[in-house]
Amino acid sequence: MLGPRKRLEPKLFYTGLSLDSRIPDDHLLRRIRERIDFDFVRAEVAGLYGVKGNPSIDPAVLLKLMVLLFLENVSSERALMEQMAYRLDWLWFCGYDVDEEVPNHSVLSKARRRWGSEVFSNLFKRVLDQCVDAGLVEGDLLHVDGSLIAANASMDTLHPDLRAIGETLYATLEAAVGDDDEHDTEPAEARAQDDAPLSKSMVSDTDPDARMTRKNGKTVLGYKEHRVVDDAHGVITATATTAASVDESHMLQSVLNQHRFNTGLLEDRVAADKGYGTREVYKMLHDRSVTPCIPHQKHGGSHGTWSTDRFVYDADADCFLCPAGHTLHRKPSRHTRRTDTTVRYYADTATCAACPYRPSCTKNPNGRTVTRHPDQSYVEWADSCLPRQERRRLQGRRRVVAEGSFADAANNHGYKRARWRSRVRVEIQNLLIATVQNIRKLLSRSPRKRPDRASGLLARRWSPLLRHLGALLAYYRPLQHVRVRFSAIPCAQVASIEI
Repeated sequence: MLGPRKRLEPKLFYTGLSLDSRIPDDHLLRRIRERIDFDFVRAEVAGLYGVKGNPSIDPAVLLKLMVLLFLENVSSERALMEQMAYRLDWLWFCGYDVDEEVPNHSVLSKARRRWGSEVFSNLFKRVLDQCVDAGLVEGDLLHVDGSLIAANASMDTLHPDLRAIGETLYATLEAAVGDDDEHDTEPAEARAQDDAPLSKSMVSDTDPDARMTRKNGKTVLGYKEHRVVDDAHGVITATATTAASVDESHMLQSVLNQHRFNTGLLEDRVAADKGYGTREVYKMLHDRSVTPCIPHQKHGGSHGTWSTDRFVYDADADCFLCPAGHTLHRKPSRHTRRTDTTVRYYADTATCAACPYRPSCTKNPNGRTVTRHPDQSYVEWADSCLPRQERRRLQGRRRVVAEGSFADAANNHGYKRARWRSRVRVEIQNLLIATVQNIRKLLSRSPRKRPDRASGLLARRWSPLLRHLGALLAYYRPLQHVRVRFSAIPCAQVASIEI
């Protein structure tokens, strides 16, 4: 039969009501509360509070609220506290009862200013340690990338930074005077930075720490986050926040050092896009005994002429061979600065003029010129480290793992625009988002025992040999019926061949 109409008549007293019974056992917040310890923050910030006055909100509760802000992708702290009154799971997660008054949203902003970024960096490190202990980080293959974050400021607030313009002009004059100084030893790279256009010396009144850069033909005012993502399960092992104008290649060594400090693991291979493909990066990776999978930036002729990569360098004769088989010899140039270490190689003018490939090679009436840097050998070393097919495979993995990590942050955690202003606060935002992403990885994967240091070293030493063995068997025609399977075991990598 038809039941009666449901009418809500509030009771004066509620008996048998328990928030804990209302939260399912498999609820995300229950699992986070069981796995993550937020109470460490009390000892971290104890010295930032006085001994007199009103007692503050529990710092562990404030940290949980900040995690909720990005876990649930709430638009603002004000909206978070407005929704908390009717979210039973949030109340239970933070330790509040249904009839208890929740904090004001201003408490969160005050806590952020007081704590700084160190507390959130420690939270990120603690969650990462749990991921490492669970076997979710292998450290063999790392993907490094950077992403732009639009500042919480308008482009209309930009104005020339007179102090930066003055410093740039002063540096330019110093460089000009240095050309006539026999003892001038300033690096050419530093001069290139000093010669930057003065139009880039702009600052915003709203967010003075934000800087401009070009992305896809558009000018963007904001910041840039640099990430290291482990290939095994996409766990973020390092993150750094800079102004948008900072080049990605300048931060590679810093984030790799942070990865080693955070995980205690040594990287074996690093994959990145061509923005990191500089001689300085290759030299740094060579010194660290790390195999790069980074395509270098190809510099060639303008207006469709042949690039320098088509010319073969002969180290024994110290000359270049052009595609037509002619030789380019090394000669000094009158226009070269004494601090410029680049070596120039010139083709014979008559031979170059009679060459049938001249229209495709150069537009210079004096013939083709090729330059070579003394550290060019590191570029050649980086190009020869991995087979072409393996490089393509690793670049595909980089797009899935590294770019996928940024895409997940943008789609689910409000990543692409800064909620707050100043570099320190944007750094806090990036640390919280990376922490939330790692928490999701930690809860979605079954825990495994962390390998000991000796077995991990054995796996890193034998894994390249096993990979090459698998590649040989895969491409060997008579053994097409042989199937090679590699089992990713934390303590070692074992190859089993099935016939």
